Amino acid sequence: MRYKKNPPTKKHSYTFGILTTPAKDIFHSNYHLGLLSGIVPRLKAVKGRLKIIMMPSRSYRSLDQILRQHDLDGLLVLTWRWIHPSIARLVEKTRHPRVLVFNDPVPGLGVNSLYTDTNAGMVQAVAHLVKNGRRKIGILHGPMSIPFVTGKKRILVPFIDTRLKAQGFLRALGAKRVPVNKKWIHSGDANTEHEGYRVMKKWLGEKNLPEAIVCGNDDLAFGALKALKETNQRVPQDIAVIGFDDTKRAKSFSPPLTTVRQPLVQMGKDAVDILIRQIERPAFHPISKRYLPKLIVRKTA
Repeated sequence: MRYKKNPPTKKHSYTFGILTTPAKDIFHSNYHLGLLSGIVPRLKAVKGRLKIIMMPSRSYRSLDQILRQHDLDGLLVLTWRWIHPSIARLVEKTRHPRVLVFNDPVPGLGVNSLYTDTNAGMVQAVAHLVKNGRRKIGILHGPMSIPFVTGKKRILVPFIDTRLKAQGFLRALGAKRVPVNKKWIHSGDANTEHEGYRVMKKWLGEKNLPEAIVCGNDDLAFGALKALKETNQRVPQDIAVIGFDDTKRAKSFSPPLTTVRQPLVQMGKDAVDILIRQIERPAFHPISKRYLPKLIVRKTA
């Protein structure tokens, strides 16, 4: 599919949309709030407008339909594989310079994409733990797949971000010759603080515990830390914890969270600039930009 180019018009500002669903609750997810902290001020600086577009019960036929129906100059999809399988298919099959997605990198996308090198983040996290004498290391990540119900069918869509982090974690252990214990690989049903707490409470009931845990995001880490505190586990003396994202809350959490920083605010700013550039001077190829994460050492590891 190819996008239908609208007639050229001179505009002093642009209207961008963010496609989501009520279930994703992007205004309470620390990851999404990080991206929005870059998107909103940057769009405001160029006198642009932002619309929140809720996915309807009936699927869109094309990306162009979303842009036309909501009178958008550009479309941002913060969680493009989580919204609905039909949106994932449209993104994977369509070439469109005025659409941009974040993370869940898939080779050959025909839309603009910004993503963090999660493998590099896991390498840094594991290397830090090993340097500090930890060799019994586990991981608490989010779901490997996301269930959707379409009609009478239940569809499982692979959660690429989680899978990349899990693979990167295992590779990082291998590079440091740290043995893998499958009993120390735990998965939550969602990437939320509640799930981090639930899974960690259950995990603490086991006899053989790791010396350190790497979490798939900061929210999972916050929940895990609450469970550890309730059971009088000392952090990091008994169990070290590392998160992933470095959201605003990580620094002020008690104890302050050691985490892998995704440059979420910068990614949000860059997304606005890339879409404006693609609107004004459409490129032949979509723009794909990789960001390197950085381990931020605080008190939990």
